[in-house]
Amino acid sequence: MIAPQDLLNPGLSPGTSCDTAGVHDVFARRAREHPGTTAVASVAGPDTAWADTERLTFAELDALADRLAHRLTALGVGIESRVGICVEPSVGLAVAILGIMKAGAAFVPLDPDYPAARLSHLLEHSGAAVVVAQPETAARLPHGDAELLLLDAGFTELAGEPAPPPRVEVGPDSTACVIYTSGSTGAPKGVLITHRGLTNLAQAAAGTFGLGPGQRFLQLASVSFSAALEEIFPALLSGATLLMAGYHRALPTVRHFLRILERYEVTGFEITTAYWHQLADELAESGRRLPDTVRWVVMGGDRVRPDRVLAWRESGIPLIHVYGPTESTATATYHHSGRTAPRADGLLPIGTAIDNTDVRLLDGDLLPVARGDAGEVFVAGRALARGYHRAPGETAARFLPDPYGPAGTRMYRTGDLARLLPDGQLEFLGRTDNQVKIRGFRVEPGEIEAVLQQHPAVRQALVTVERREDGSESAVLLAHVTPAPGELPAQPDDPRAAQLHDYLTGLLPAYMVPATVTVLDAIPLTAHGKVDFAALSSTAPGGSDGAAAGRRARPGTEADLAAIWRSVLKLDHVAADDEFLALGGNSLQAVKIAARLHRELGIDILPNDLLASRTVAQLAALIDGRRPDGQPTPQAAQVAKEVEIREMAQWARKRAAIEASLARYSDGRLAAPISPAQQGLYMLSQLARDIPLYNEAWQCRLTGPLDRGAFDRAIEEIARRHESLRTSFGLLGGSPVQFVAPDTDIPVRYVDVSTRPHDVPALREAEIREPIDPAEPPLLRVLVLSLSPTEHIAVFTAHHLIVDFVSVDVFMDELAACYAAFRTDRDPDLPAPSLQYGNYALWQRNHLRGENLDRLVDYWRGRLADPEPEPLDLGFDRPVPETADYRGRRLAVDLPAALREAVHTLARREGVTPFMVLLTCFYSLLHARSGSDDLCVGTPVANRGGPLTDRLIGCVSNTVVLRQQVPTGVRFRDLLATVRDNCLGTYAHQALPFDQLVEKLGPRRHPGRSPYFQVLLALEDAKALERSFSGLTLDQNVILPTGYAKFELVCVVEDHGDRLEVGLTYRTSLFDEATARDLASAYERLLTQYTTDPDQPVSAGTDAAYTGGRRTPLSNTVETQ
Repeated sequence: MIAPQDLLNPGLSPGTSCDTAGVHDVFARRAREHPGTTAVASVAGPDTAWADTERLTFAELDALADRLAHRLTALGVGIESRVGICVEPSVGLAVAILGIMKAGAAFVPLDPDYPAARLSHLLEHSGAAVVVAQPETAARLPHGDAELLLLDAGFTELAGEPAPPPRVEVGPDSTACVIYTSGSTGAPKGVLITHRGLTNLAQAAAGTFGLGPGQRFLQLASVSFSAALEEIFPALLSGATLLMAGYHRALPTVRHFLRILERYEVTGFEITTAYWHQLADELAESGRRLPDTVRWVVMGGDRVRPDRVLAWRESGIPLIHVYGPTESTATATYHHSGRTAPRADGLLPIGTAIDNTDVRLLDGDLLPVARGDAGEVFVAGRALARGYHRAPGETAARFLPDPYGPAGTRMYRTGDLARLLPDGQLEFLGRTDNQVKIRGFRVEPGEIEAVLQQHPAVRQALVTVERREDGSESAVLLAHVTPAPGELPAQPDDPRAAQLHDYLTGLLPAYMVPATVTVLDAIPLTAHGKVDFAALSSTAPGGSDGAAAGRRARPGTEADLAAIWRSVLKLDHVAADDEFLALGGNSLQAVKIAARLHRELGIDILPNDLLASRTVAQLAALIDGRRPDGQPTPQAAQVAKEVEIREMAQWARKRAAIEASLARYSDGRLAAPISPAQQGLYMLSQLARDIPLYNEAWQCRLTGPLDRGAFDRAIEEIARRHESLRTSFGLLGGSPVQFVAPDTDIPVRYVDVSTRPHDVPALREAEIREPIDPAEPPLLRVLVLSLSPTEHIAVFTAHHLIVDFVSVDVFMDELAACYAAFRTDRDPDLPAPSLQYGNYALWQRNHLRGENLDRLVDYWRGRLADPEPEPLDLGFDRPVPETADYRGRRLAVDLPAALREAVHTLARREGVTPFMVLLTCFYSLLHARSGSDDLCVGTPVANRGGPLTDRLIGCVSNTVVLRQQVPTGVRFRDLLATVRDNCLGTYAHQALPFDQLVEKLGPRRHPGRSPYFQVLLALEDAKALERSFSGLTLDQNVILPTGYAKFELVCVVEDHGDRLEVGLTYRTSLFDEATARDLASAYERLLTQYTTDPDQPVSAGTDAAYTGGRRTPLSNTVETQ
């Protein structure tokens, strides 16, 4: 027979004597026993020596707390007063907590990261008349009636206060603190924690952990979270040293965390289950171990995966699994893995009740369940909280009379399910209600529902919880609302969803804001009248029934814009409220849309206008803006662009007059000035004339019978249409000029490789690696390798002086059109070019002077000077040579389709381009590998802001410097927003050629290093290069590597629609192949990591980006010369 006591008190620990003194009195006792021992220290970072850390001894902390108590008493604080604490984790936080208690008051944690509305509610609800804060946190507090008491770093504010403690009598059941948790009634509940509860917790934890003098406990949780009570008080009341780390906003990377543990000789620490899973995984994968000083690890807050527990056992470090709600003073049970026999299945129980605590498993009638059966967990004992502040009804509902305890005692109904295992340990089974843990925080969906229902546009709200299916068992909140009476019915992609999400963000902590908000006409019900959760799930974004259509574009400008967006972005539907970036748009497509708007509608806008306006409706409003007289309102940027377009047209018309003054040769060639962009490129090409450094090469595979005559004529026609393809370069009077020939023969060489297909790579490589002399026209050549009568590879090689990456797009468009026309003996149906490159060169030389030039130079001086960026050190395998060695190799890495989708999904969600996501991740890689917070990356830009240049073949593009600071602790999501702003600012000032920028700013030169940036990142849309030839199928079109690297590291990401390909070209004088492979692998890991959880700090990527050794190369990594 099972004894009734076993059923009522499973795992009950025997009652032990509990200190009835106040928390501060117990601490004062420790201070007298260990006056010179360090009581608290602020963790500054893994590189800070212990001697340099801010710390206080027990005697110093006790004295400062006494002085603060005197100051608070003078402000009217006394027994049962409430005092807010808005102090970052530091020695000052310990002073504030103890000082408030010594004044007889209870502290109310106020997380400075909470929204102002929530802080206002906590202050008002708690009745706090005084708030202790730091100068840096005070600004985040809402204005109110509470008195503000500031603690500076040196505690100078307290210097004049008396040293002896004030005489205040605090009983064991007096309130020590008020911890606010999520409440089902719609408002957070203030849990009244007593001094008795805290001293009992400290005593139980110290006994279980083995805490005492000489031990160091690392504190990680936010002080507003009950887990912090289990960190702070067991350490301070046992004589151990409390290390305040301040990582509650974003936990560090495992690599960083291990350095902290080692540097500060940490004895133990407490972390959430989610972070413990990550720690366990990283230790298992990397083969690392926790430092020898670590004797135990405390964790709890969610379900534990048995496979992680089994792997952890090899470390030999005991796990202490903690369970308990805030209402039981944070803890009710402990399981110490080092004191029980390990289970073969890896199950980690929640253990047995702590000292002076009863744990009961009861059924719905409050009767004990049989051993092994699931029952609801009720907690009784000395550590129970007094109840909820100003909520007697809620208190009565959760704190029930204890029918199994002494008269007058209570038990707390947790809402958790557990069962008693044969060995007397408790196994946690889940929740009985809707309460859920989100990232370790307890959340009542009802509180979120209540906040939503306060919004005037909402009639009904329902918040559900969805478990991820990635094995992590982490939970995601989903909100569903119905419109209030008088509101419009629900719409596909309802704009109110985003508005409500922003509304919640302003009122709730980040962990309580649902991942999505869905607007529905009605909450779906089953036939029995209950919520149909299956149907509800399908209505959320990404669900099976989620609609793709938004508000239809109105006739007029909106409809015209939507049509052009559909065409350029290759979409079937574009709604008025669709965002350009969310649809996958990028800066090059913005250029195309701007050009289409000019050609088809006579509307002139800047590409940046499109990126900034975001939606069709917003851009239409910008275009349709009216003055009182009904005429369009000229935007400053739009007026500037219109002036620029007119200038270009004027220069085109003046060309005939200008040509008369230029040198013309007997063969018809015309000598004309080169553009500023070409000038620097020409001088550089002369220094590298024996290598193909400035060869631009691309290829396409053609399937079908090739009409060579039509193909040759198509190439000839393109050269006739675009004078840049008939241009060569040389010196005239000591200055570089371009010579434009009236006609030219572009060599098209055909080679039959049908009997030797294995020769294709060598023939292609020889073609693209043959240097092109700018003085010897033509500067374009074509090689066609015929594998069979119906399979051909066309290889195009041109000098960068006459083409750029947009020119390749234009060239292939016209090749398809001309080939199709000549194959049927008709003229190509192509409009005459709006501009020739010579006109553009003349315009650019005239435009880049005076105020225009000063404006651009001032912008770039502000971005790149004072201080100048230092060259990056990415961990080279060899010293940087004094003269740059451009020889390079290329690695290509195929990323999975899911990762491409994740990049695009994050871009849509954050209102950025996929390139900005890739760039931010690239910054993270560089930051981790170089250790620098000041990063510069080069990137090519189209530099084609007007309709006259969008179809121009020539050297128009530019390379710009994207300089980015990486603040300490910044989240990836926040850095991404900053990167977006920086990119848009740079795009607006891209017209200054890079070489001219260097000339004007005159940076310090470093031997063998390029100025301002040494690494380059580019995103190429491989889908956009697909073409349809008449009678031919073009299977692929790729940019070819030439075997040389213009910069130390070049990363080109090609988007193929179903996957991403990352191409890393590296200088072999600096990097070994293994290092390049490690960089490519690291970039993939970081992309996966940050697209999965963009709220991670950028520092979290350090361990993924650099392992101190070589990881196994990816199986899909290939190398090309």
